[in-house]
Amino acid sequence: MAQIADRRKPRRQSPRQPREKTRKRVRRDQDSALTHTVFHLGIFVIAFVIVCSRRPDVILNPQFYAEDGAYWFAQAYQFGWHSLLITQSSYLHTLTRIVALLTLLFPFSYAPLIMNLSAITVQILPVNVLLSSRFADIGLRTRLLVSFVYLALPNSFETSSNITNLFWRLTILAFLLLIAREPDTLAWKIFDAIVLVLTSIDGPIGILLVPVAAALWWKRRHKWQTATLWLLAPGALLQAITGLLHLQTRQPPHLNLAGHVVVNGGPNGATFGRLISILGRQIFFSSVLGLTAQRWVARAPGTFVLDAAAAALGLGLLLYALRAGPLELKLGILFALGVLTLSLWHPLVGTADRGQWDWLCIPSFGNRYFFLPMLAFLAALLWLATQSASRREIRYLAIALLLLLPVGICEDWSYGRFIDFHFQKYAERFESAPSGSKVTIPINPDWRMELTKR
Repeated sequence: MAQIADRRKPRRQSPRQPREKTRKRVRRDQDSALTHTVFHLGIFVIAFVIVCSRRPDVILNPQFYAEDGAYWFAQAYQFGWHSLLITQSSYLHTLTRIVALLTLLFPFSYAPLIMNLSAITVQILPVNVLLSSRFADIGLRTRLLVSFVYLALPNSFETSSNITNLFWRLTILAFLLLIAREPDTLAWKIFDAIVLVLTSIDGPIGILLVPVAAALWWKRRHKWQTATLWLLAPGALLQAITGLLHLQTRQPPHLNLAGHVVVNGGPNGATFGRLISILGRQIFFSSVLGLTAQRWVARAPGTFVLDAAAAALGLGLLLYALRAGPLELKLGILFALGVLTLSLWHPLVGTADRGQWDWLCIPSFGNRYFFLPMLAFLAALLWLATQSASRREIRYLAIALLLLLPVGICEDWSYGRFIDFHFQKYAERFESAPSGSKVTIPINPDWRMELTKR
């Protein structure tokens, strides 16, 4: 019996065995972290190549674009950190101005390149978030497809590779972080906090993220959802107050190359017919077939009939997705429609000699206002096409529309180069100019940038 008892006694492990297991676990975790890092760096590089291939001159011949030079850099150069308190079009643009201040650390000739690289980085970050473990509930192939569509989206030239429209891409990043899995590491929590705070104080769209965060808190009841509300609310309140106090500055004048004053903004000219054209032509039609096809159709007779058909079809599919889709998709659609409503309330598109909604019906005008609604529509189509729970005819219709998307992607892939105003020559002239002298620099699109040398 004693021999049997001795046989049943567990063998004592050598002190080396736990240490070896610990070393193996640490080595395995390090290898996993390295693989994860290499994967996301590779994704970032591929996305960078995709973005730059659509307009190579943002890297090969960087120039200021619109407010990038006329306001953000000029005011950063003149006022320094005080420029963070200056409102533009009634709102604060904090991240945009931080980037402009960052460029002051480099020679003036590098300023447009630094701005463009910063804009591209923010533009790509949603792809890395979507392909992270925080969206592991969605298949990797689906996420890769969605990421490519996001980077290759038709009718999106105005929101690409410039900090003037940086907050549209920043908003996508913030929305993804809200609907993602709760962050499980300190690094993720810090990243989320920085993005959410910057989004709330970089433009009015951050205000609409507050009800999204509130709905997610009500549904999930996680502590982190409470934290996201506290992160978004102060900045959203600040933007709302700033917008109300500076509403009269919503129509900023600027000079064109001929020296004529051009005033953006005027009467909305809102009509039901123009609303149908905006929805059908600029959002539902262009999100699939692109801007190039839209320009061709706009010249054909009976355009309004096509606009009305596209609007009816698109709204019908969105309503079906709102009824049957998951919470995250519903919030995405409602958020995009809220952004569109806010944009149409007082858009800044063209000169005041015609209604702003009239300008919005013209292909390529107000391109930035349609970015989020187009993404929401394509997300709804993808969900309808991949869910067996969808009605068969709805599913086949969504698949048919998605099969047309490569046409729009191919036709709209190249954005076209900016006019070459030979910025480097003006940069050399400015850097060699004596203190106190004024230098006027032409920038795209048909604007001027005026700097006084310090």
